[in-house]
Amino acid sequence: MSEHQDESGGEVVAFPGQPSDDPERDLPGNGRDVEDFEDFLTGASMLDDFTSDDYLSATTEEYRDLAEAIAKASQEDVEMQAVAASMPGLEPGLVGFDDVTGEQPAADAGAGPGPSDTLVRAATGVVLLAVILALLALGGGWFALLVAVLALVALGEFYSTLRGAGHVPLALFGFLGAIAVLSASWFSDRPLAAMATALGGTIVVILFWYALVPRRNPLENASFTIFGVIWVAGLLSFAMPIIRSPQSRQLIIAIVVLTALFDAGSYFVGRSFGRILLAPNLSPSKTLEGLVGGVIVAFVAAFGLSLISWFGFGLGGALWTAAIISLFAPLGDLAESLVKRALGVKDMGALLPGHGGIIDRLDSYLFTIPVGYVLFLWLGYLS
Repeated sequence: MSEHQDESGGEVVAFPGQPSDDPERDLPGNGRDVEDFEDFLTGASMLDDFTSDDYLSATTEEYRDLAEAIAKASQEDVEMQAVAASMPGLEPGLVGFDDVTGEQPAADAGAGPGPSDTLVRAATGVVLLAVILALLALGGGWFALLVAVLALVALGEFYSTLRGAGHVPLALFGFLGAIAVLSASWFSDRPLAAMATALGGTIVVILFWYALVPRRNPLENASFTIFGVIWVAGLLSFAMPIIRSPQSRQLIIAIVVLTALFDAGSYFVGRSFGRILLAPNLSPSKTLEGLVGGVIVAFVAAFGLSLISWFGFGLGGALWTAAIISLFAPLGDLAESLVKRALGVKDMGALLPGHGGIIDRLDSYLFTIPVGYVLFLWLGYLS
């Protein structure tokens, strides 16, 4: 019997994406890594060419494993639990009745990040703040470049998370659209109109591509691709006109520092005194006490900024800035929690120790930067 045949003589055909029985096909350097990267950029999937005939004619090892597991279970004592079977897309393990009722096991109230995790988180934050201040000192163009790089990395993390969840975004056009939106907001004297034009062009190109090149679930994947451009690059691009303003250093530092202090206050107060969950369906770690702590820290810091003449903030402008950050920073955080919950992930990356990915660190800024732009424009700080 051939190694590619089952016991009945039929050919064993692996599902797309599953390792093959031929070891030479899975060796590094055979071109599969390049093909996977091209699929990531163009939104292609091996399932695009997988037909119903392939499905009906395939005798898979997964089916045999499942049948053996069920047969074995039928010979064992019956217990009040589900069978631990090896199924495609499901990790081996017991699936209890909590999966049926929707109930989740109670979390350990004492569980939380240890001292070492807190130190790593704090150290990463200090390094990021130092990089931001250094680039601000070098000039606005350098900081604009940092914003663009962070936006593209964060967008890549989002698209990679989508791929891991079984979606196929059109990453290539998503990146090109992000570059177009960021460039338009930096070079144009009318940033809002330029950003809207670039974003509209990106949407048209993506939809046109899916109309010409058939793909699985085109509406779903096109929507995810466009959402990434809007959510990450579109919102971060509001930083560009702030960077070009005469008071760019003061305004950027105000947003960055107040948002960071709000996050830090929420984290440490919530960890120490948090009892009432703020949004239990989205995040099990966000508490009302933490929110109050973050608001207090942000307003105290804003009052301190108003006393420093270099910032040029009056007390009213500083308190307005603290108010919009206290409102929109937690909304940005919860918005990302909603996306992660929908995709079934804890973090969207692991680039920043103690924080997760770039997008996990920027979630609050995705909301505070656009609203900060509107506030500064209203207060006359951008002219």
